[in-house]
Amino acid sequence: MILLKKFLTCLSLLIIFTLAATNTALAKPAEITGINAFDLDNETVRIEISYRGGQIDNSNVSTDLTSGILSVELNNTLPGRVSRVSGTQIEAGARNLIDKIFANETQPKHTKIQIQFKSLLEGDVNVSFEPSNRSARKADRVVIDVKIAGVQDESFYNFDGGDKVIVLDPGHGGSDAGAIGPSGVTEKYVSLMVSLKARELLKASGYQVVMTRTTDVDVAAPGVPDSTELQARVDKAPSNAELFISVHCNAFSNGKANGMETYHAPTAVKGARLARLLNEELERLGGLNNRGVKAARFYVMTHSQCPASLIELGFITNPQEEKLLASDDYQQKLAQAITNAVNRYFNQGGFD
Repeated sequence: MILLKKFLTCLSLLIIFTLAATNTALAKPAEITGINAFDLDNETVRIEISYRGGQIDNSNVSTDLTSGILSVELNNTLPGRVSRVSGTQIEAGARNLIDKIFANETQPKHTKIQIQFKSLLEGDVNVSFEPSNRSARKADRVVIDVKIAGVQDESFYNFDGGDKVIVLDPGHGGSDAGAIGPSGVTEKYVSLMVSLKARELLKASGYQVVMTRTTDVDVAAPGVPDSTELQARVDKAPSNAELFISVHCNAFSNGKANGMETYHAPTAVKGARLARLLNEELERLGGLNNRGVKAARFYVMTHSQCPASLIELGFITNPQEEKLLASDDYQQKLAQAITNAVNRYFNQGGFD
């Protein structure tokens, strides 16, 4: 009889544990239906993540704010339409601080949301939960408040590179002159001069710098297909490279076209962060019209194994900008802008 009672007790416990595990496994995932970012007050940005069809609590949510990117990990969730950006809204006030919001299902029933701020920020992150409110037309929400503390002071530009490897890719070269200005200044010359100057500044800050070329040569060989030449540039990056920066000058048939711009590969969060910082520093030190940060499928960015950005320093086909781009002093400013952006990328932990 005693043995029977023990057996029944063990069997009951086994059934209870099995049911609990089954219920957990069958827990319905919540579907993310919208992400809305707005200014709560002068010091706080609020991100509301709406969902339906499941439950989200503290055990499902983790956050990390590093180098201007807020990452939100949500277990037992599906990204729904927010993975296509259609469910994402950045209200007017928050647009001054937030650049982009990405949402992806990184694992089955696991959503990763990344909010990319326009400037490198630090601050306190608080997570709370709000039930649906019919009168306000609001669904169940995860509410994330970011208490912003701006850290963009001069110390921000000082960083010990610690032997981190940076790849600089001077565009064109050798048989490929690239764009040519009205007085004959070539893109291949400007991109090389600026990259060589940036190399010295980066090395002085403690970085290791790899150049795809250091002289006026084709990286692969003259006359090869563009894809072969571009792949040869990508192949110059060692496996431990941290960043890949391709340096170019823009061109257009209308000599009045002007300004600088930076690029990153679509959905490349770290590349987008790098492009944003390069853009900010080129505007700050170079002073040209800012044409913005853009996504594009340039070969060296989409095939790079590390975060990559391509920068257009200015329009070499614009007579005024051609003169600037050929100037040693202006090239030094551009090199300093590149160095400052790299320092800002890694400052306060970077993406290690």
